[in-house]
Amino acid sequence: MVQPNPTTGTSTDRRGSGRRARARDRLMDRASQSYTPNPALSRVKHVENLLLFIDDDLRETALSMERIERYLVSTLDVLEGDALDRNVVQELATDLSVLDQIDMLTETLESLRRRMARLAAVL
Repeated sequence: MVQPNPTTGTSTDRRGSGRRARARDRLMDRASQSYTPNPALSRVKHVENLLLFIDDDLRETALSMERIERYLVSTLDVLEGDALDRNVVQELATDLSVLDQIDMLTETLESLRRRMARLAAVL
């Protein structure tokens, strides 16, 4: 539930716990804001770069998923619209960018899994 900010009177998108509700927002926040690392990870030596790469894989994966979702929503909008335009349907049917995003999603997930395996090996 969105809570109004008592000092400004505006709404915030943060939960009472201080965590953002949407996973994608939380992933993007990690790139631009400081965060408290997991206590178990803070005791592991020489994993800082690996964690940066994992964060990058998480963000890239989330971006690909967002772009794929955008295609799905566009398709749904066309199917649920008042009029069905053959050209618009054909445009969606031949949109290769969604396939590029699926390829990107596969690559970033594979990379994320490899890096998580490396992290597991040093824990």
